[in-house]
Amino acid sequence: MYIAIYDENKRHITNVDNATYDLTTRVYDNDSFTAEGVNDEDVNDAKIVVLNDDAGNYQYACFADEVTPENNKRKVKGLDFKTLWDTEILLDFTADGSFDARLSKIFEKVKAAVFNGADAATRLIPVDVIIPTDNTDTTDTYGSLQGTYQLVNAYKFLKCYLKYYEYNIESKYNVAAGKIVFTFVKCNDRVTINLSDFIHELTTTSTATNKAVATIKYKVDTPETDADGNIVYTTTQKTDENGNPVFNDDGSPVYIPKYKPRPSTLATVYYYRTKNNDIVQADASGNIAGRLYPVKAKYYESEYLADAQFNAVNELANARYVDNIIIDNNAVIDPLDFSGYRLYTKVALYYDGKLYKTLPISEKITTLNGSGKSTKIKLGFKKILLTEIIKA
Repeated sequence: MYIAIYDENKRHITNVDNATYDLTTRVYDNDSFTAEGVNDEDVNDAKIVVLNDDAGNYQYACFADEVTPENNKRKVKGLDFKTLWDTEILLDFTADGSFDARLSKIFEKVKAAVFNGADAATRLIPVDVIIPTDNTDTTDTYGSLQGTYQLVNAYKFLKCYLKYYEYNIESKYNVAAGKIVFTFVKCNDRVTINLSDFIHELTTTSTATNKAVATIKYKVDTPETDADGNIVYTTTQKTDENGNPVFNDDGSPVYIPKYKPRPSTLATVYYYRTKNNDIVQADASGNIAGRLYPVKAKYYESEYLADAQFNAVNELANARYVDNIIIDNNAVIDPLDFSGYRLYTKVALYYDGKLYKTLPISEKITTLNGSGKSTKIKLGFKKILLTEIIKA
């Protein structure tokens, strides 16, 4: 293996030969890449590193975060291309008809805000973004953003849609064209395994949120009005910060208005996460199949219902696929090689002939060292005790 190093002008600088490396690719979080190899040149202008096999076939690429000399060795630390999306943007939907609720149009709107703006430095290294057509109407879930503007982190905004609709962003460097290429991918691959073929640990209890409620923020100082629209006042005189009664210019007392109670008819949307990790919109009773018990609910409110819906769905999307299942592939009856499966491949886990859980591949960890190449696969998104399938 060797690592080709390029500067920000896409010019090839040098190669780091006899490379060993650790690479972790992730569905939503940034990839991590570290490597070392032989090279006796000082590398000061590195911007892109490309991992290749001995035959020159492309394996992986990312930004060069650091290239550190150590005698005739060079240590390389990478930075995921997805970091380009980690930036603040303005999404303006205030003009008439400016909001298109189709999923791929939302992806394109964010892409344009990140890469098509006036700042030329964002295009120093050209970027292609491939977005498949997906006409899914997002208003059913997220409501309409028409008439609003959003100052948001581009990737955090995207992740809410990516997680709910089960997309992820793959990246690659086109060496010949000198371009970074992002592709929005919806992986529909599936594989089935039997847990009895593995040493495993099962933990079924989850305290993650399974109900989220979105509603309009209510101003508690909204005055009551009569049939003619006039404010209704109480008999309590208003006082200033010192507790002194307040009077009008004509000497008449100022009374406190009567405030309207929070209406029970305020727009409210209910979302539920089921045992199958589906996110379902329903009414307040939540009478849907597969409800999780005990109920763990969170409320979100905002001036705009769509903003509250966004946060509510994001809460449940982040709680998907966080089951504790540990599988050790070092001791198996029927060994399987998962290294060829793509990220977000759904793995159906059977136990005693019955379907136990279905979890996506969330991480692939590849290591090449003196002992050879190994791959570790993680299922699900729990931060501690994630599913681990280890292929030695």
